Amino acid sequence: MSGFEITCINMNSSGRIERIGGNGWSLGAHEAIIKLISRQVRFIIRVNGEHIQIGVRGEGFDSFLVLEPDGFPLHNLNFPSC
Repeated sequence: MSGFEITCINMNSSGRIERIGGNGWSLGAHEAIIKLISRQVRFIIRVNGEHIQIGVRGEGFDSFLVLEPDGFPLHNLNFPSC
């Protein structure tokens, strides 16, 4: 599966994702959501050797990143800070 692999996440004090990143790249959460919705990029994470695609749930400023197809919120996973 091709796409940008997320290997780090920055969260604010309330637990919302502010920034995601990987090897040589980094995006603000809002920008990442816009790029996903407009199908400009694909994001993936690796869990137990398997690549899982990232999607978006919610509307407008309440949108958040999730694992597809289950809709498990990405901010509930443990990632190192970028």
